[in-house]
Amino acid sequence: MSMLAVPIIAVLALALSFLSIVAILVLSARYKAILGVAQSQSQANELLITSLQSAHEQLQVEYANLAAKHEQSFIENTQVSKQLEHRIKTLQAYVNEQQVALEQLQGEQGEDKFYARAIKLAKKGAELDEIVSECELPRAEAEMLLSVYQRTTRP
Repeated sequence: MSMLAVPIIAVLALALSFLSIVAILVLSARYKAILGVAQSQSQANELLITSLQSAHEQLQVEYANLAAKHEQSFIENTQVSKQLEHRIKTLQAYVNEQQVALEQLQGEQGEDKFYARAIKLAKKGAELDEIVSECELPRAEAEMLLSVYQRTTRP
């Protein structure tokens, strides 16, 4: 080897060492920047996680409140429904009773019409045979009506 080769190798070795140091410094700066970005993202993610956990806890509390209100409303609605069912049954029974009473009154009204007509005829002075034939009353009842109502209408 020549004498010139040793200093060239040394210069080359020195240049390679220098380039290696520069490359290490550049890479180190890049990694520090990437590490800084990663740390910033990590902190942002931690803040986001904390915020989401807080929101989750709030939602759980709201859900629990809504569930309690729903349960209370369900109980109240069930009670109201039972009360309304009872009222409906009571009213249906009352309506049925009224229908039976109405049917009875309508049945009796047919007979009452004849008596009311007979009384009007008696008050007007109608004859016994006329009352019997028009009102379909027995002769004895027609005589009784005539005797009662002709006496009250006569002076």
